[in-house]
Amino acid sequence: MKAITVEPKKPGTARFEEIPEPDAGEGSVLVEAVAVGVCGTDVEIVEGKYGWAPPGKTRLVLGHESLGRIIDPGVSRSLKKGDLVVGIVRRPDPVPCPNCAVGESDMCRNSRYTERGIKEIDGFMSERWRIEPEYVMKVDPSLGILGVLIEPTTVITKALEQVVTIGQRSFWEPKTALVTGAGPIGLLAAFRLSLHELDVHVLDRAESGPKPELVRALGATYHTGSVLDLTFEPDIIVECTGAGPVIADAIHKVGEGESSALPESDWAGSRPGPSAMSRRGRS
Repeated sequence: MKAITVEPKKPGTARFEEIPEPDAGEGSVLVEAVAVGVCGTDVEIVEGKYGWAPPGKTRLVLGHESLGRIIDPGVSRSLKKGDLVVGIVRRPDPVPCPNCAVGESDMCRNSRYTERGIKEIDGFMSERWRIEPEYVMKVDPSLGILGVLIEPTTVITKALEQVVTIGQRSFWEPKTALVTGAGPIGLLAAFRLSLHELDVHVLDRAESGPKPELVRALGATYHTGSVLDLTFEPDIIVECTGAGPVIADAIHKVGEGESSALPESDWAGSRPGPSAMSRRGRS
């Protein structure tokens, strides 16, 4: 079958090639690929900045934003042939650390977790893939191809969970939210925030193109320039650029005692789970 693979830490090694069919040892559920998303992490792996091949191999199958259709549900009683599914990306470390032990592998403390298409497990960018039943999520068929956005949406959901947890340490009535960055993650963040009764703003460096109109279509207000130049004080900031200076400005801009979230932390050279911050401290 065909797959897109790369030799991690070596730029210029990505290729579209024939690989063996997935081994049954990788999971009893057999899935055919419908779509795979591409994000900044994939780009960094292709550029040789990131990624680890599975043990005993030199190449890694890319892809962690998946959408597939069940070919064979294997031992699962909750899945059937034809179901649309996405694969959970992260696996807990084998020790496990305290967070992994309670099902919070996104907050792994010792970095021994593994991730499909990123860290020591082949990803979903192949014609077919196998997966363990406990790491499969069924997708409502009404979503269709949009189901491929579920993985990046979970990144935002996790970040907002942290924002709410920190914000509720005391009396908290957020009214204004700022999203920095209008890429896919930023737009998904703006969409999630727009589902609540919040005044949503999005800041990006693009002055033209599709981003401003996409933001307005979500019912949010579009801005360019610096975070510090904004004339309002946001109660929530969701940082989606991964740029160190923007993150630093966001920390200074967020309202006293309010919450700021970083959906991803690739800018720091690692991939811990989403983190949340407030002016009073970091959690």
